[in-house]
Amino acid sequence: MSCAENPHNITRRITLSLGYDPKYNSNEGMKHMPLTTIQAYSWVFDWVTKVTDGPISRSVLVGADFILHMPYLGKEFNESTSNWFFEEKWWPYLPAYHEFGHGRGFKAFSVGGLKHYTVTVNGQTYTTENVWMYYFYSLRHGALNDGAETHGEDNVKKAVHILPIYAGGLNNESRLSSEIANWVYRFKGHIAYFGAYLRGKIAPIGYTAKTISKVVDEGTSDIGHITKYYRGYYPKFNRHQIQYGGWASLLLSGTTYSFLKGIYDFIETGNPEVRTFVWKGFRLPDVNFYFTRNGLSLEVVTGYEINPNWWLDLGVETVYYPRINSVEFTPSVRYVLPTSIYGKFEFDVGLVVNSHGALSGNMGVEWTDPVNPFTLQAKLIHHNANTYVGERNIPDGLNSDHDVEFMLAASVNY
Repeated sequence: MSCAENPHNITRRITLSLGYDPKYNSNEGMKHMPLTTIQAYSWVFDWVTKVTDGPISRSVLVGADFILHMPYLGKEFNESTSNWFFEEKWWPYLPAYHEFGHGRGFKAFSVGGLKHYTVTVNGQTYTTENVWMYYFYSLRHGALNDGAETHGEDNVKKAVHILPIYAGGLNNESRLSSEIANWVYRFKGHIAYFGAYLRGKIAPIGYTAKTISKVVDEGTSDIGHITKYYRGYYPKFNRHQIQYGGWASLLLSGTTYSFLKGIYDFIETGNPEVRTFVWKGFRLPDVNFYFTRNGLSLEVVTGYEINPNWWLDLGVETVYYPRINSVEFTPSVRYVLPTSIYGKFEFDVGLVVNSHGALSGNMGVEWTDPVNPFTLQAKLIHHNANTYVGERNIPDGLNSDHDVEFMLAASVNY
């Protein structure tokens, strides 16, 4: 069996997106960068699996995968040794998409805009204005232990727009975890996606811990800037609440336990597949943590399979701290039309509406070739910066709270 074969029927894609051009400033387009990388990593994982034999060797492989995605576990553990195995790791899809979140925020809301990105490895600093150059530099060096920053002017027309700039990195990590969970729900997943999923879930926990323990400087820390913003409105803002939200996001998400079961099954049987837990057609809910202009929020996401062709999805997001002042709903419907001659068509229509009456929406279509492993996607999105989804993703919010984005992507499935 060649290493290109996929015996477990797990869908992977190499995706090229119009949004890879930084001028589009698109989270929707750029999300394919980390997703493509993660899936390629899982392909390598399967190749390595071929040299393992039995539960013990597979347990070692799972342990090695965790080390390669080592999260921040506390100052005493992570910083007390120079041993590479115990240092916090930053894989290329994480810092690049994180920093792009800040860059998108600067471009969307700041009059001064984005200046450049910097990454420091082994004392050497590299500067670029293009997130792709940043990504390939990160890919070359593998692990980033010295630091990564996005530079721009926070000259905004509305004070509330400071928050999505400095929270953009952590919000993008949360979005990536959500995208991974949605991929597992739609197509099945792979245990090698767990590292990136976990990092996105615990990012606010670890970053807050690093700021409190002064591992990172308060003045340059994302959490430091976020705290300063919130305390301008709520002087008694307690940043431990950020960690509580991160833990809720991890521990109350069904996909977390789907991954844990998948890891157990892999150790026992060698099958790396991960499937979302479904009960009578209902998807076991996931919980996502975000920073919003009004406070810390949790989004509960679930779905229902009416039949193999019709799917309903629903997200409900609300600020839980410092005070509840808005609830946002994101219902959507997905219809799959398979044909023997023309391929498979998948249609998506979604709304975003909150309790203050702000409204936006999206529609998309995805076509998979009936013979060749090709998929084309097109999506039209109306962004409203007065919604939480909108403030996290709007490409241009300088002159208006509304923006329309049209995104194209093409994939090779393997």
